[in-house]
Amino acid sequence: MAIKEINLDRIPAQDSVLYINKTGITFSANFIKKEELQDAKGVKFFEDDEDPYYLGFKFKNDLEEPNTLSLNASGRSRGGSAGFTIKAAELINKNPILKNVQKMASRQDRTFEIFYEQKTNIYSILLRPNFEIIVKFSDRNTIPDAFKGIYRYRNNDGQIIYIGKGGVKARVNSPERKEWGISKIEYSVLLDDDKSYYWENYYLERYVSTFGSKPPFNVIMGKSE
Repeated sequence: MAIKEINLDRIPAQDSVLYINKTGITFSANFIKKEELQDAKGVKFFEDDEDPYYLGFKFKNDLEEPNTLSLNASGRSRGGSAGFTIKAAELINKNPILKNVQKMASRQDRTFEIFYEQKTNIYSILLRPNFEIIVKFSDRNTIPDAFKGIYRYRNNDGQIIYIGKGGVKARVNSPERKEWGISKIEYSVLLDDDKSYYWENYYLERYVSTFGSKPPFNVIMGKSE
């Protein structure tokens, strides 16, 4: 018998969170009420040149400001029990991490806790590294030598066969891995080894909770170590 966690997609919006969905971005009703943002008309977004997983935003009462997206009530009425939704196709399409998140089936994977920085008056979320860079195995040598982080391999059937961390190009060019039947390399660049270790374990645990065991070559490598 293999027991695994049941992933629930319809989770009540009890927290201050942001959802990425097929039509754009939604701010939970609880967040809007807690921060008293019911009268806001629009929102502007910010990025960090040094951290691609940072997404900041400010709420505005003036839609005339450049780069301000209009807020629409996601409930039955504006304010009160309603959250806010924005159509953010351009924003999402310009950001490969957001674009990858939008494709994820589980709402849990598309939900992010909102933080607030009082000094800048900016709210923000930290996106999860999600293997957003994809390279064919035949093009593996186009990966820059300096890139390291987390990565996973898929075979010709699209199945994940290994999840790991470290130098992406150096690892995939290890002699034994040429015989693994790798079709695609999917990776995220993380310069911090501790973060790489954390996210490698995060995705291994998610895989085990879904399939009952680690990916095939994680099992094989684990037995050989």
